[in-house]
Amino acid sequence: MTKELWPAFKARGYRKTGNNFRYYNPLGWGKIINLQKSVFGDRHAISFTVNTGLYLAEADRYWTGQVAADRFLEPDCLVRARVGKLSGSSHDVWYELTEQTVPTVLYQQVRQDVETYVLPYLDRMISLDDVVQHLLVNRQPASAQAISTVFACGYHEQALQWLADELATTTSCTHRLQMESLKASLA
Repeated sequence: MTKELWPAFKARGYRKTGNNFRYYNPLGWGKIINLQKSVFGDRHAISFTVNTGLYLAEADRYWTGQVAADRFLEPDCLVRARVGKLSGSSHDVWYELTEQTVPTVLYQQVRQDVETYVLPYLDRMISLDDVVQHLLVNRQPASAQAISTVFACGYHEQALQWLADELATTTSCTHRLQMESLKASLA
């Protein structure tokens, strides 16, 4: 499957490693597409989905104390979305490859979904600012890591407002404690 998708990503400056297509900008941000195989399968039936991620080195630094830089993986990304979410579906989309599947039909469906949903989403992210703005608009994930990353990227007022909004609206004691701890560390 990766052979069918590779030309579109290569033309955009991505590098391929295994089932990952990764773009990294030395200014500390990147984007990735990952083809994830389901653990529930065998050689007669394979299920897979398409994951995307938006990577910020500042988030990695906050979370792990290290920066993966051009070796980041989809789980290292602060913003993550599967093809189902990008298509507007409320369900995950998993592609099935069985002995009855016509491979060309399946590959065409995956390619169409990638070209229709994944690439337009990722193509909108052309700078670190675009990724941070995406975080600020969507406010997802609503985590201390996300807010502190926005702050570390220089968006102090917006990060503090997001933090204040989280404190004003959360009903979770755990989330409140995390937000209060973050507020103390940013003061």
